[in-house]
Formats: sequence, structure tokens, C-alpha cells
Amino acid sequence: MNSAIPQPLQMWVNLSGPAKVIAEVRRRLEARGAVSGDINVSLSDAERREIGKLLGLKWVTSGKNVTVAALEKALAARSTTLLLLAQSLGSLDDHRADRARKAAARQEELEAAADTLMAVGVPEHVARWFIKLRRRPKPGTGALHSHMQQVASVWTQLPEAEEQPLSLAVFAAATTDDPHALDKDTDLGRAVALLIAAVTLHQAEPTADLATRIAPSAITASETWRSLWESRGIVCDQVSSVVLCLNLPLVGAAPAAILATAAASCGEPIWLTHRSLTGHWAPEAGLRTVYVCENPAIVEAAADRYGADSAPVVCTYGWPSSAALTLLQGLEQAGVQLLVRADDDAAGQKITAKLLTHTPDAGMWRYRLRDVGPSDTTKEYEEQVLQHLLADLKRLDGA
Repeated sequence: MNSAIPQPLQMWVNLSGPAKVIAEVRRRLEARGAVSGDINVSLSDAERREIGKLLGLKWVTSGKNVTVAALEKALAARSTTLLLLAQSLGSLDDHRADRARKAAARQEELEAAADTLMAVGVPEHVARWFIKLRRRPKPGTGALHSHMQQVASVWTQLPEAEEQPLSLAVFAAATTDDPHALDKDTDLGRAVALLIAAVTLHQAEPTADLATRIAPSAITASETWRSLWESRGIVCDQVSSVVLCLNLPLVGAAPAAILATAAASCGEPIWLTHRSLTGHWAPEAGLRTVYVCENPAIVEAAADRYGADSAPVVCTYGWPSSAALTLLQGLEQAGVQLLVRADDDAAGQKITAKLLTHTPDAGMWRYRLRDVGPSDTTKEYEEQVLQHLLADLKRLDGA
């Protein structure tokens, strides 16, 4: 104990009651750098009497709490202070400085993590939202920045729009040396899928509130998971990637040829998987034109009205899947004229542009490509022009 503290005080501070009070004083000094007001500690009658040796009998019988002011006054009369008395029991840790250092380290890592994402083209608004999401590693230890470096590495290697789709396992192996590194049950896979969702929404609606529009917990829902990866040219598996067809007779040994031709014979819409399109297939001789839409309602209405007499229709069911792109590219390469369209909104314009990237010889079906900016509010859904579309689908020439 500090020899500057009078011997009677050194003995007093070791008593049970005073020890409780000084321990609380030290705790506050370490946490806040200062202490004031009441010192609220639980004291027995014996412990109050021990403290009363410094504060006096009047305080003991008053029932009042110990106060900093009373302690300082009593200690001043003994030529010391509460701080010196607290320090006499050992050096005080500066928890404020520790917190400040940790806060600075957290902020520094947050900035580094955001910079890492922005460096690979992620918009700043998205990057700053993304790094603070729950389930992200906490900043300050280096784990968050390391995680974002992994995400950024995968992000830079996503296929370009004109490239052929590839499987998620193959992509994961190529980017991380682990074919399962981007599976649904991995932090990295969920993070990249979530970033795809956020960037896609931001590009379509720059002022959108990401916090209310994107639910991280819903990212792994089967249809959402598949469509997010396929929007960037990655196929999760060949059986969940599908395309809807009506009256599309095909020939060849691929399962799709058998299925599509059987369905066309009775005018029944059918879903073809990417897997069923593996192997040899081609359009039946005489198939010259195929109409391409976005919404299943168009296919269903055509089947209801015309049945087997409807012109051939392919429906992307939203963003074109690998199955849809495989089918449409195969048809175009075989000489079939594709006439494409989607809803006339921001998403539909992107869908149509994507189709034209993969089938550059396609024409428009009652549709016009246009630039869609943040202020664009034009919306015309396919169901609103259904009667015009059905009129086009009435087959007159058997093609």
C-alpha cells in the first residue's frame, strides 16, 4: 500500500465495509475516469459502523448512503484524497482508453471492409449496409475484413453476361479451391448471394431501403437462391433450373425432346429442366417461330384458348434460367426465329436485354427496349396486353 496514506487509513480501507466502498470507487474510476454522487453498495450494520470510523457516528445513525462528497471531506481532513486512496490499492486501469482503442479498431476495420467491396465495384451505399449486417463477423479483430476479402474475391470472378452458365460447384472450386465453399450452409455462399440481391436491387432502384426490402434470412429459400445465382450466370443444379414451354415439338435423344413433343401433341404446357436438355435435341422440322414471354399466365391463357393450336411459346418465368437460355440458344442456332418480350418495367427491360445478349438474332414481340433510369416509373405488365398477345399466338400456318 502507498506509504503516503496515513497508517490509520491503510488499516481502515482493509475493513469489510470500507473495502466495498473503495472497490466501487475504483470500478467507476476505471470505467469513467471520475466518480461522483452516491456510492451505492450493500452494507451490514457492522460494515456501516466500520465506515463510520471515517464519516462519523452521525452518518452511521442517519441511514444515508455513502457519498463521494462526504468521503472527500473526511479524507481532506487527513491530508489525502479519494483518488489517492483508491490508487493505494494498486494501479487503476484506464478502461476508457481501452474502449476508445477498440472503437477506433472497429471503425478502422469497418472502413477497410467497405473499401474492399467498393474496390470491386460494389456501390458505397450497398457496401456500408452489407458490412454491418447481423451474422457478419464483428469488426475489431480482423475477421470482418478477411471475410469481405473472400466475398470480394468471389465477386470479381462472377461470369460476364455473355458467358455460358456454369455450375455453382464448378465456380466455387475455381474461385476458392473448394466445390462446397458457396453452398447454402456456408457463410461465404450466403454472403455472396445476399450481395447479389442487394446490388441488383440498388441498380434497379438506387434509393431503395435495403434494410426493409431485403431479408437475409430468406436468401436461402430454394427459388430465391436459384434465381439469384442464375441472374449472375451460375447454375445451382440442373434439376431446379427450369423453363416453361407450350407446343414446342423437339426431336432427338435428349429427355426434353420426348417430353416436349408429347406435351405438344395435346397442347399442354410443360416444364423442362436443364438436365432434360442435356444430350442431342433439335426443333422439329417446320418449326419456324417461337414466342418468348416472362409470365406463366400468358402460356396458361394460350393453352386454355387454343390448346394444341397455339403457336409455340417459351416462358422464362422471370429472370432467364440456365434452362431457358440453353433452350433458346439451341432454337436460334437451329434457325428458329425468336420473338421476345417481358413486362415493360425496369426488371422486364433487364430480362429482355439478357435474352438478346444470348440470342442476338431475336426480334421483339410487341416490345421496345429502352433506357431505364432511377426516375423511370413506366410499368406495363404482360397481363395488361394479354388479348393482343393471344391474337398473335393463334396459329394460322402450322408453324
